[in-house]
Amino acid sequence: MKNNKQRWMLVAALGLACPACTESVGDGGGGSGGTPTTPTGEGKELVVEVPATGHAYVRLEGPEVVEGGAGQSDWDLSFSGYDVYTNSGPSGSANAGAFGPLGPEVFDSGEIPSDIPFMIADKLGGAFLGWYLYDGNTHRLWSRYHVHAIKDGGRLWKVQLLGYYGEAQGAPVSALVQLRYAEVTASGVEPTMTVADLNAYAGGAGGPIDAPSECLDLATGTRLEKTPAQASSSSDWHLCFRRETVLVNGELSGPRGTGAIDLNAAETDAEKLEQIQARTPATEQARFDAVDHAALTAPALDYRGDRIISAFSQYWLDRDGELPTPEDGSWVVRAAASETRYIVRFDRFEGATADSPGRVVLRVRREGAEP
Repeated sequence: MKNNKQRWMLVAALGLACPACTESVGDGGGGSGGTPTTPTGEGKELVVEVPATGHAYVRLEGPEVVEGGAGQSDWDLSFSGYDVYTNSGPSGSANAGAFGPLGPEVFDSGEIPSDIPFMIADKLGGAFLGWYLYDGNTHRLWSRYHVHAIKDGGRLWKVQLLGYYGEAQGAPVSALVQLRYAEVTASGVEPTMTVADLNAYAGGAGGPIDAPSECLDLATGTRLEKTPAQASSSSDWHLCFRRETVLVNGELSGPRGTGAIDLNAAETDAEKLEQIQARTPATEQARFDAVDHAALTAPALDYRGDRIISAFSQYWLDRDGELPTPEDGSWVVRAAASETRYIVRFDRFEGATADSPGRVVLRVRREGAEP
């Protein structure tokens, strides 16, 4: 099972353990499928037939497989291939959310630990999802100074985020992003450009979902204020900054076809807060300068736009075998249409393929309910 360190890394990466929490926006879609519930000695068992494309929708009250869609509130979880989503944010219109993984004993006891502060809603994210580390003691975000590669057609850039804080009227202010970037060609690296105080405030934590924030066109250096709706339909930007979230104009976040990748992602798990706190724009200049055209065109690089990220992403699966298996843990899920919380365990996959777990066998119990 993923340990507590990994769990809190997920919380920090999703940007929901800090004053700059993101709002839930967007829309989704799909279909459904599955088999009826059967009682077991611990909670109730549900078998869900999961398609490689499209969605199977589950209501945890029961539990049962239901017809669903992004605009409906009568489902809590949806399954599509090896992805699990909650009815929230870009996945749905309701107020569901999830938290985990917790130990398997949480399901056995039926009691949710008191140190779970919130449910994580689905959101858009991609290569920049873990660009910072959150310090829970000071409620401050610290840039990892990873170098990110950006691809737009045949053009390439390298980008390094330098910080999340600026200054206004002599006082420190959050959500003013600092960064540097440079275009990289087969002939060499163009001059480095530094951008200060990109306005990512977007109305502040809990602000209106249509509040604008700044986006950046790397080709021209143009800074543009856009609402989420405007950004999602515009091709005149590469990166948009919305509080701690950095969006890439590709796949679900926009139509430009931009892709990105964190070139230093492999370092993330081993990075410690004190190490990151010691980094500065000066100490990390060499890391930025070292990235050349060969580094950005390595065959193994998979440039991607933004996708839907949920509390389950990357954490509900054990990928050590030939095919994924469910992680041995418990998940807390808030219902879409109420404050009721359920505990979910994924027992096994039946008929798994490279594209789908086949049938997901899971167990569900309401918080505090007897087995």
